[in-house]
Amino acid sequence: MDMNGVLFAIVGVLLFSFLFAYTLRVFKIPAAVAYIITGLVVGPSGLGWVQDEVLLEHLGELGVIMLMFFVGMEVSMTRLVEHWRISVIGTFAQMTLSVAVCSLAAWLMDWTWQAGLLFGFIISMSSTAVVLIMLKDSEELETPLGQHALGILLMQDLAIVPIMIVLGMLGGNEISMQQVMIQVIGGVVLLGLVVWILRHPGWHIPDALKQTLDKRIMMGLLLCFAAAGLTASLGLSAPFGAFLAGMVLNSSDQAEWVEEHLRSLYVVFVAIFFLSVGMLVDLHFMWDHIYLVLVVTLAVFVLNSGINTITLRLLGESWAMSLMTGALLSQIGELSFLLASLGLSLHILNHDGHQMAMIVIAFSLILSPLWMLLIRVMIQRDMLRMDDNTLDTRLHSLLQFLRIRK
Repeated sequence: MDMNGVLFAIVGVLLFSFLFAYTLRVFKIPAAVAYIITGLVVGPSGLGWVQDEVLLEHLGELGVIMLMFFVGMEVSMTRLVEHWRISVIGTFAQMTLSVAVCSLAAWLMDWTWQAGLLFGFIISMSSTAVVLIMLKDSEELETPLGQHALGILLMQDLAIVPIMIVLGMLGGNEISMQQVMIQVIGGVVLLGLVVWILRHPGWHIPDALKQTLDKRIMMGLLLCFAAAGLTASLGLSAPFGAFLAGMVLNSSDQAEWVEEHLRSLYVVFVAIFFLSVGMLVDLHFMWDHIYLVLVVTLAVFVLNSGINTITLRLLGESWAMSLMTGALLSQIGELSFLLASLGLSLHILNHDGHQMAMIVIAFSLILSPLWMLLIRVMIQRDMLRMDDNTLDTRLHSLLQFLRIRK
């Protein structure tokens, strides 16, 4: 493609992104959904304006790294520790139940048990990007609902490393004990260092490193990607390293200027990630299997909402809180694209299975705000109904009391 073609493609992508984002924003639907739809429209199986999927996928991975960096800067460690039962036990129970249900489905449909295990891992990962956007839009990030959801999301992100090790073993890859020891020791050392820094907040970045705008931007990018590169070199998740860097920066007195100057780059890279998601979907395959896609997507929403709701309820949360958190975490997340691609490379999934997984993940991200809105309306209606019933009961008791007095 010549330069004119590149410019035409950029203008087209930006135009569709703006139009879809503006339209969906009216209905308070996250811009991430607009970017996925744009990717569907301009991608290889759509208008074909963008063909280099590999480049976009790599840029999208950078977007996820920056996303986790900003998540780390917004995390309240004190509140997460206070709700550790929800984060740790809730995530473990949710993943176990998801794997069990998918393994049972695989047995009933005569799939391999490896495929059932893989699909269980895939559907158990929720979207940090979409959930954070919905929480910020509704101003609920600092509420118990937001903190519960964020804690579970972080535990899911941490679980991606052992999940990939397990899948590698299922695919026949030889697992080096030396590499596993490096991952374990490196992870423990990094977590210990981060905990020590968090217990001594207020550390200061020298003024010489942030005197000018360009120094501030480069310093922020260096912190983000150096930490991501370190954890990736240890065999851990690169976004996990960026998240730790964000937490460390949040404990200093310098977090505000980093967020202020990197926010624009963050928006661009995260948008590219969701654009690449849409571009990886084969529209012809989707239309040929549209009814199956819709049924599976609905099943994912019901299953994830139900499992999360039951888990949180058993951990002592109210039904309303459990239902809201379950609905918030009902979609399949961005890290599941990585798991689906890994399943394809390990021959656990064939091409059709991989494409079906990609489409269902994309659909769950697109429809997640609508599902959340539906659950909100149902809960509010039930609460009003409960209030009316309570009022009726009190009026009836009052009348009975007056009759007795007479």
